[in-house]
Amino acid sequence: MLGAESNHGASTVRAVSAHASSSAGPPTTQVGDGISAPTGVWTFGGDTPSGFEGHVARSIPAYHECHDLILDLAEELVPAGGRCYDLGCSTGALTARLAERLAPRGVEIVAVDREPGMIEMAAERLARHPSVRFVTSPLESLTLEPADLAVCFYTLQFTTPRQRPSILSSLHQALAPHGALILFEKVLASTARGQRVTEGVYFEHKRRQGFSNDEIVEKGRSLRGILQPLPAEQNRTLLQVAGFTEVLHVFRWMCFDGVVAYA
Repeated sequence: MLGAESNHGASTVRAVSAHASSSAGPPTTQVGDGISAPTGVWTFGGDTPSGFEGHVARSIPAYHECHDLILDLAEELVPAGGRCYDLGCSTGALTARLAERLAPRGVEIVAVDREPGMIEMAAERLARHPSVRFVTSPLESLTLEPADLAVCFYTLQFTTPRQRPSILSSLHQALAPHGALILFEKVLASTARGQRVTEGVYFEHKRRQGFSNDEIVEKGRSLRGILQPLPAEQNRTLLQVAGFTEVLHVFRWMCFDGVVAYA
């Protein structure tokens, strides 16, 4: 994922380097799947990459089904010989499936994440996919090349709201005039009552996935100020201001929202 920590600059990565040894840090709390987070501060670095894939699949409703949907959309939206960005590729689960689906068309996949540990795992996973290129960069300072599709799967929400207009503007410039952005975000309800109901339903979903009450509470605490969702209506306004001409709603589960925005 992008946007959780500061990691300035961008570098293209093809080889897998050894994981850096971790040093003693502040007291940590357990948030599930063997992942620990410093109290009050979630990070996608540290020990998170090793347990991330299982953790996120349990945390996000319809996670695998949304990957299936994105693959079908990508097949419709990316022409032969085109370019597709996977922004916030983490360990490369979706990247690998995009490469398998689009490689026969000669499509280049550019997988981007700000965390070197995530990129290392993704590069190892996709070592046999020459159509995939890896870039280590924060989303807010990424230099984008012209592209036909950008996939932003629960990534923009980890940048600050102040950064999002310029990020979306840059994406629109790279995708125009015929490309598209697939944007999935956690969103806020439009009313206080709706937010209360949404939070309660999502809490029960996570309990059914095997998270303990303590893990759910500590994960939420660690994400304060890190994950900053907006109402879905505000996200659509940001897309329109950035220049996207049409927004197609493709997914919704309580506070999880997915759209296709056409440049």
